[in-house]
Amino acid sequence: MLHITPEAGLAINKLVNAQGVGAGGGLRVEARAGEPDFEMSVAPIPDDTDSVVTEETTGARVMLDALTADYVDDKTLDVADTVESTARFALTEQGISDRD
Repeated sequence: MLHITPEAGLAINKLVNAQGVGAGGGLRVEARAGEPDFEMSVAPIPDDTDSVVTEETTGARVMLDALTADYVDDKTLDVADTVESTARFALTEQGISDRD
């Protein structure tokens, strides 16, 4: 299952709250067909077929469609602050982090 770091959870909550999304909302992560990267957006509620992963300490939610859930099953969602003070999310293999 996707692992979400507490730091990523804090960044997700900050992003969701800044957009005025309620408690049922979270970050939607979707694989792009034929692309090696993902699209991320804030969503107010999960779709009926989404898998929802919750970060334990922050309660941040990540919503995944079935294809994306399979792909990120062994990944960790982490975040790094950039020079511009914005968050940059990254998916890494579990056990490997930008902080290592």
